[in-house]
Amino acid sequence: MKKTVAFSLVICILGVMAAPVWADAGTPLDSLKQIEVLLYGKPNAGALIDRLDELETDVFGAIKAGPILVRIENLNSYLLAGTGTPNSLQLKLNAVEWLVYQEVSVGDPLYTRLDKLEGAMYGASQEGTVIARADSLLRMVWASDKLNVDVVTVPKETLVRIKLLTDLDSAKSKVGDKVRYRVLDDVMIKDRLVIPAGTEGLGKVSEVTTAKRLGVDGRILVDFGSLPAIDGSPVSLIMEEKATEKNKSLELAAGAGMAGVILLGPIGLAGAWFIKGKDVVIPMGAEFYVEVMRDARVSGLSMAPAR
Repeated sequence: MKKTVAFSLVICILGVMAAPVWADAGTPLDSLKQIEVLLYGKPNAGALIDRLDELETDVFGAIKAGPILVRIENLNSYLLAGTGTPNSLQLKLNAVEWLVYQEVSVGDPLYTRLDKLEGAMYGASQEGTVIARADSLLRMVWASDKLNVDVVTVPKETLVRIKLLTDLDSAKSKVGDKVRYRVLDDVMIKDRLVIPAGTEGLGKVSEVTTAKRLGVDGRILVDFGSLPAIDGSPVSLIMEEKATEKNKSLELAAGAGMAGVILLGPIGLAGAWFIKGKDVVIPMGAEFYVEVMRDARVSGLSMAPAR
């Protein structure tokens, strides 16, 4: 390997396929807590049955019969989208937000998103079950409570333009630090929306080396993980040749706050940035391209009415 590579800042964009939030939930209580966080933003206190009854009343308007695990899974299925699932609360709110704001706020509690949309549309939060409130919003902006969703493939190497929401500094960043970023442009496949602008991802710093004497550069490795598609399915990201060439062609490396950073192609890592002789700071707000790591099957939303 060349000497310039040995003394380089490296930011490595790795893709890690994320599992659904309750894939490793464990006990029914753990699953219930995660659903409460998804809906309310924090877990409730009290006995499991009382909390499950409250969730079902808020969402469905009635307490459901059946085993606890089935009731929890029914809540899960309605609240969180999945590939080919056209009627979940998450997908409906994603669609309404995109139509109203041209971006989505994935990651906020579902109740918070519902209240915000109703405030924008009606001037105040509305009464009723979560289902009724979401369907009312959808009919207002969509003229129907059914979405036109079909499963499509997001091809490997599809470009995604993102903006950092976290400063990166090889002199200050620590392993495990969270790295937030946001999608800047809608990703469309076959005229269907698959990743809306505004979608946020959360990565982490996986390795840091500060600059040293004798011209040894700082080094940061960042795992950017995956982004949720509009249906919640994870789409793994990486920076390889196509994203690198796009970044070079736009001269992002010479942009504000990025002077001296040179983007290079794959060198045995997923992708790299180099700077010589000092610690590097890549500030919050820096924009660049990454690409889809592997083909991903997700639900694509069409603007045409459902038939």
